[in-house]
Amino acid sequence: MKYKIAVFPGDGVGPELINEGIKVIEKAAELDKFIIECVKYPNGTEHYLETKELLNEKILKEIKANCNAVYCGTFDNSVKEINGIRSLIRDYFDHFVCLRPIKLLPSVESLIAGKTHEDIDFILIRENTEDFYVGTTGRAKNGKNRNQHEISNSAFKAKFSVGIETKGSEIAYQIGILSKRGCERIIRFAFEYAKNKNKKITAVDKANVIEAYNFWRENVEKVAQEYKGTDYEFNLIDAAVMNFIRQPEKYQVIVAPNMFGDILSDLGTMLQGGLAFAAQGNINPEGISMFEPIHGCAAKLKGQGIVNPIATIWAGALMLENLGQKESSELIIKAIETVLKEGRTRTQDLDGHNTTSEMGDAIVDKLVEIHD
Repeated sequence: MKYKIAVFPGDGVGPELINEGIKVIEKAAELDKFIIECVKYPNGTEHYLETKELLNEKILKEIKANCNAVYCGTFDNSVKEINGIRSLIRDYFDHFVCLRPIKLLPSVESLIAGKTHEDIDFILIRENTEDFYVGTTGRAKNGKNRNQHEISNSAFKAKFSVGIETKGSEIAYQIGILSKRGCERIIRFAFEYAKNKNKKITAVDKANVIEAYNFWRENVEKVAQEYKGTDYEFNLIDAAVMNFIRQPEKYQVIVAPNMFGDILSDLGTMLQGGLAFAAQGNINPEGISMFEPIHGCAAKLKGQGIVNPIATIWAGALMLENLGQKESSELIIKAIETVLKEGRTRTQDLDGHNTTSEMGDAIVDKLVEIHD
């Protein structure tokens, strides 16, 4: 089996990290007898500043026609013209699923006292396209105001106007929108994932206050009827936040609308020890998906070879699982865990002195050692 991967090394430390990720997945491919071909695209802020070339539809069409997945490093979002390159890729390939493993690795310290890697190990599945992030915003000054809104995505299209008459103060508003199709497809993805992993689902909302989340809850109940053997429950977002701190071990698979998923993913990052271990997949189950670390480009550290590559390597493991190479993915994660548990190789963020490349090499060596 051969897989062609579109690689965006990005900016700052991104190229250094993506090199370690590629090193690991290529070794996994060698061991498990499949082929990885990487096609690198230079698009990022540094490339734009040198060439004025933006990521365009021609490049995206080329990826869609020829590649099986997208693998990203880190991007500098400080330049207005290039800000949002990840969003451009997500929108083009309709990545309506954001999948985040929240897992505390061995010998990594969580901010939650007394919690170990046995307590923090769950998957957060976030809807990636709707809710309060669809761009329906506006302001109204004293008097009569009318604003027009138009939304178009793969789940729904809508046009509407907002008429406002206000006295005494300017107001601002943000309208959150959930569609039936948008809810059903992310909830069904979560139930299918939980079914395959034999896990329990927790669906998060704020249905006791916000009517739109009653709509979300209705769709959870409807989809659940298709998965009779899969256990599920509901948590209000405030209870979920408390439980993340108090008893994260209660969670196995979480599915949440966009805004609550955003909040919980950031909190989950701290549970698992910080950004150095935060990887995610932006997924279209029927198309091309994108995998990335979620931390920044750390431009000031570029070229020093000191940044921990684990989040990027973990993102590569998520990519292999998505491509159907589940055993390779699991072995990479096991290799990461074993290297950390043994403690002989540690980067500066782990109070060690090893380089980015030395951490990558240690994970490759361990992958070879533990492979059947």
